[in-house]
Amino acid sequence: MIRIKYFLFIGFLVFVSLKGMAKKNLPPIKPLSDSSYIALLTCDPGEQLYSVFGHSAIGVVDAEQDIDFIFNYGTFSFNVPFFYAKFASGKLLYKLSITSYQRFLYEYRLEKRKVIEQKLNLTKSQRQKLFNLLLENFKPENREYQYDFFFDNCATRITDIFFAALGDSLQNIPVENPEVKTFRNLIDEYLVNSYWSDFGIDIALGSVIDNNATEMEKTFLPDYLSNYVSSCVIGGKPFVKSRRELVSETTVFPATPWIIRPAVIFWFLFIVVLLMTIFLHAKSWVIGDKIIFGTFGIVGIIVLLLWVATEHDATAGNLNILWANPLYVVYAWLIGTKRHNAIKWWSIAIVAINLLVLAGWGIIPQQYHIAFIPIIGMLVIRSGVIALRYR
Repeated sequence: MIRIKYFLFIGFLVFVSLKGMAKKNLPPIKPLSDSSYIALLTCDPGEQLYSVFGHSAIGVVDAEQDIDFIFNYGTFSFNVPFFYAKFASGKLLYKLSITSYQRFLYEYRLEKRKVIEQKLNLTKSQRQKLFNLLLENFKPENREYQYDFFFDNCATRITDIFFAALGDSLQNIPVENPEVKTFRNLIDEYLVNSYWSDFGIDIALGSVIDNNATEMEKTFLPDYLSNYVSSCVIGGKPFVKSRRELVSETTVFPATPWIIRPAVIFWFLFIVVLLMTIFLHAKSWVIGDKIIFGTFGIVGIIVLLLWVATEHDATAGNLNILWANPLYVVYAWLIGTKRHNAIKWWSIAIVAINLLVLAGWGIIPQQYHIAFIPIIGMLVIRSGVIALRYR
């Protein structure tokens, strides 16, 4: 179950540098020269879940001072004690690391993932102030932070440091009639071909991500950060001075084959359960019912623990608990026992709650995955049959 949590939230992380590229300490740094520049780097999504949302970093280049730095806020180490426990509970620390352009771009060329560099239209003093803040962030006592996928990640850290260094001189020109999107809508854009990742995220993340995101809040995604800075001005001039591709190739990743997509799998299971309910004798279902309700009871326990026992804000208020109820584990244990009255009323309650979920599908303040419909259908059929059996 820890692996489920790991693979889910490793997707809410954007590129992690794990190959020894980060420098632990820097030699004394001289002031930036007139020929220096600072740029925002935006990297295309990758095939793996940990890279599916892309990545952002800041580049600082000054040939005269032999400076060729990439500041990367998306780094963590697997070597920390109790790594999986800290990751699952939301207590794993991330940190700012520094590498070179060459090393940073190597992996993107290898994976054929486009990298865009946007040079920022900054004066020498503005560049120096921004660079000083980055160096301050890189100090051992400052470089670590507690990661939050939506509000404190490698992209939002960049937005924050831009405004910290440039203040009111940096202004965003609002887009006319911007498209209203929830946080879930935004991440769904990157999961159109990753059906199981989308399914897992929709189980684990709660109703809090169904709130509408402001234009600033959308910058938790690197592509949206890139668009945001493009619409900014500084001192009345465009914030982005120029744009170029550092890596041009882009790989198109295949979609999950239709036959193994969640909706297909669960509709198939629904049909199997429906047919077996019609043609098999009721007593043959004791083990099957224990498996069905025990499985989704365990899912409910995970949903509950992610809600109340972790520091991940995005897993709070998870209304999947309406159909994936932790108490199904107790219900599964009762099935086949002689506690007929308890089973009967519990079964009636399960039918009623799940029918209300289906009836309120578009009203419940949380977007449900379409594959939940056949799952709920299986729960209704089997609990309904059990209620009739003990009527």
